[in-house]
Amino acid sequence: SPGFIVLRAVASRVSLLMEVGAQDAQAAQPDANLLERQNKRLKLKIGAAVLLAIAIVASVLAVVLGKGSGPDVVMETACSTSLARGQCSSCKCMGRGNACTGPLLCTACKAPYTWLNSTAGGPILDGSCAFRCPASPEKRPEMPANMLDLNGIAWPEMCLDGKEEQHFFVIGDWGGMLDTPPKTFVNRPTTPSSQEIDTYAQHFVAGRMADMAKTLRPKFVINVGDNFYPGGISGPGSCNAETHATDAAGNIIFQNVFENIYKGEGLDGVEWWGVLGNHDYGGYHYSVHWDQNVFYTWHSKESRWLTPALYWSRKAQFRDFSADFFFVDTNRVDVYNSPDTDGQHNICSRKNNMVPPLKPSDLDCPGTPVTSPDTCWKWFVELWTEQKKWLAAKLEASTAEWQIIVTHYPPTFEPCRSEAWETYFEKYGVDLYIAGHTHQQQLIYKNNDKTNNFGDTACIISGGGGGITSEILPSKTGHDDAYGFMDVTISKDEIKVVQYSHGGLQNQTIIRNTTVVAPRFSSTQLEIQL
Repeated sequence: SPGFIVLRAVASRVSLLMEVGAQDAQAAQPDANLLERQNKRLKLKIGAAVLLAIAIVASVLAVVLGKGSGPDVVMETACSTSLARGQCSSCKCMGRGNACTGPLLCTACKAPYTWLNSTAGGPILDGSCAFRCPASPEKRPEMPANMLDLNGIAWPEMCLDGKEEQHFFVIGDWGGMLDTPPKTFVNRPTTPSSQEIDTYAQHFVAGRMADMAKTLRPKFVINVGDNFYPGGISGPGSCNAETHATDAAGNIIFQNVFENIYKGEGLDGVEWWGVLGNHDYGGYHYSVHWDQNVFYTWHSKESRWLTPALYWSRKAQFRDFSADFFFVDTNRVDVYNSPDTDGQHNICSRKNNMVPPLKPSDLDCPGTPVTSPDTCWKWFVELWTEQKKWLAAKLEASTAEWQIIVTHYPPTFEPCRSEAWETYFEKYGVDLYIAGHTHQQQLIYKNNDKTNNFGDTACIISGGGGGITSEILPSKTGHDDAYGFMDVTISKDEIKVVQYSHGGLQNQTIIRNTTVVAPRFSSTQLEIQL
């Protein structure tokens, strides 16, 4: 070691000092050069002491830093955060003492992942972990007799074990009024400069999605609700949770506003995972045909529409990581404190649900407890209460690398914000929250929105799908956040969100923003790390 080399130098100097001392003792008479020899001995003593101190320090440093002499050896050591998120259970490196001198390598994987060797040879066989999808996917559940029967279901997981980039799209508030093509529901004045975009906004956004799908190849689309403007499918009195089918009214709307619009290479056959928005329930009516949003999941064996319940979950299993998606109904927001509050926006509005030409029979929603504005309000409150318990339990039990909440309302809306999100995001380490309702495109992350800071939980607001006029006026050039969709690339280490505009009259590909999201650890995980 370095200390041993220095000690040998010290021994050599001490030997020399002893020889000088012996020569002095043999002198028979006073030597004229005595003073010179004394000075020489003193210098040798000082030099030996200095070298001894250096040797001690060098030996200590060698031990502390683990940089002893000799060849590197194979060392087993803790995996890095990235390797651990990639399912490595054992890691090794070449090193000396207690320190790696070479790269950290993955040598074993957590079950049920398979370790795949990626080196031809060497003292350590490096590898990576991969999940192998089953040959036959799990069979999907049968259509329920009542659309509420599957609330809380964990839908069979999607398995994607390819090495390519994994993309999914996000869109909300997209379904325009029945026409060819569907027209945007006008909720604000338009201007000469915005009218061309405003009138067929859904068409512009769908076109950009189709263009990007050809190259990005999304594996699924996240749909945050408000699927059909202005008031859902059919009119008051058509609700029936026990329809047990998609009827003519539902088929017409879905075919013309959904199937005929979102199609082409990269979109055909791609599933849409979703929730209901307030307009799907009827806006300010509660007894429209909202059951069709659930039953259409089973309209055919090849159905790409997936909304099997009002709230549900699904795991996406990727090659070396997984993500848990939790779909939540937050329409509790839009029933306010009673049926008499804000009648023009209240789903359970007494003002709009109990006026001619509506008949008493129009107040019922067969197969549910809803028979009046008051029971409507009570039902939505109870639905939200049971979901809070369900979601907390699901988040607590999640072992996936990513936890993602999908719902209609942004996290700023009460009572959901104070009753759930302000606690759940931090406690359970929610990584991403996806919503719409606010009719524009936005991403809230860390300090980019001072008034609505949700810390390390990123919040996508994609309410600019074009079914209703946007909060801000669109421009002919497309350089705005009025209408558009989001592309999300997900990997074990990060989530990248790219915000695409409607593209303007020239149908351009315009990226408005790109944000990279890091994992958010739960409060328990942070305590363990400390």
